[in-house]
Amino acid sequence: DGIYRTEAAPLASASENVNGIDFQKFSTPGDILQLAETQAALFKAGKGAKLDIVTECVVEKIIQQEVNGTPQATALQTSRGVLPLGAAKLVLAMGTLPPTTLLRNSFPDYPGLGQRFSAHFISSIVARVPKADLDPAADLGRLELGACYVAGIANNSYEQQYHIQLSALWDENPVVNSPTALRYMPDVVATASMAQLLSSKDHVVFVCAVLGELDYTNPGSWFLQNSDDSNITTNSLLQIEENGKDKQTWTAMDEATFNILETVLSPKGKTAVQYWHGAPDEGDWKTARPEQSAIRVDAPVHESSTLHIGTQTDAPVDLDYRFKGASNVYVTGGALWPQGGSWNPTLTMVALAQDLADKLTKKTT
Repeated sequence: DGIYRTEAAPLASASENVNGIDFQKFSTPGDILQLAETQAALFKAGKGAKLDIVTECVVEKIIQQEVNGTPQATALQTSRGVLPLGAAKLVLAMGTLPPTTLLRNSFPDYPGLGQRFSAHFISSIVARVPKADLDPAADLGRLELGACYVAGIANNSYEQQYHIQLSALWDENPVVNSPTALRYMPDVVATASMAQLLSSKDHVVFVCAVLGELDYTNPGSWFLQNSDDSNITTNSLLQIEENGKDKQTWTAMDEATFNILETVLSPKGKTAVQYWHGAPDEGDWKTARPEQSAIRVDAPVHESSTLHIGTQTDAPVDLDYRFKGASNVYVTGGALWPQGGSWNPTLTMVALAQDLADKLTKKTT
């Protein structure tokens, strides 16, 4: 119940041979450094703008002044001095919580920053099914990896979304294959441990990282100013309160995951499924489902919504990504989400950042 879509998990990667490596997952630092090197060469040749990357520099406050009756960012107060902005547009591409703190301290008269908060809560379930049940003809190779994205909703409501990041692993020799397997596996949180693989040479292991949406309408979850902290770079306090809707979503996504393992992925039903109990490297396989307290992670991920985008009066950011409290300050990243949804956020962040860049620059033909 509640599952409305499944698909092969999309993964940002390069499959061509690069520097002798046949498969590489995408990561941003390398591209940023390559861009910096390219821009430095163009600038030196008089053909492009300069790009500076500054380290060991904390932005403490945005200095503002009224220009034609509207606040405008004019400089950055940093740990390495004041940086004038001139006519530049200021883009805050700094995650979800840090820009909320920065804007709150820089524009104290603007209300409501951080009153809305969402994130993903997580369950982690590891199971295994006999290989012979899934592969009676022994067609599997020595190392097989698969990943699926399974989307669902609780209570028939798209404001209670979750997804199952499902990895399937069959590894004949985990020690020998580990360098290849670690490079190909889709995510560190959806990967079997060495102990789980070594003890499952006759099984296919299923690793389920299950993410659910924290209720963004809950007044008990917020990221507001902390008057007890005098440091303006950290003076915010995060409170997360689980309400009834969150409990419904979490229960529904856990039950859906167990049911998929026991009725879809196991040809012989739940009696053939075993679950990992205990720490990843120190547990054991048992037929009983693990207790709720053992699978639910006690920390959220993918925080969002503190500077949500929209036309409503309570939305701090407009549809052009501009912070409504200033004429030249723009926001990108997970803080923009009106609600958390269930997707992993990176690809959407990239798309919105590209859209913002298009809006801020004049295209040339």
